[in-house]
Amino acid sequence: MYVPKKQTPIAVVYTINKGLKKYIKVFTDLKTPDPIISSRSKKLPEGAVIHDIGVGSSFKDYYKKKHKIT
Repeated sequence: MYVPKKQTPIAVVYTINKGLKKYIKVFTDLKTPDPIISSRSKKLPEGAVIHDIGVGSSFKDYYKKKHKIT
């Protein structure tokens, strides 16, 4: 059975279009944030505006506190 190698988590804070509500999404299957930033990416919803990207396990908690995401 194939088990993919666990990568360093990538945390992304984004809003949809020009909304006020911020969302956080953590990717554990990517090596770099390049596929997220790409204009043709399907990793985030269409029209998502990225506010912050952090590579590492501590960024999820940091961004939750910084952007007041529950």
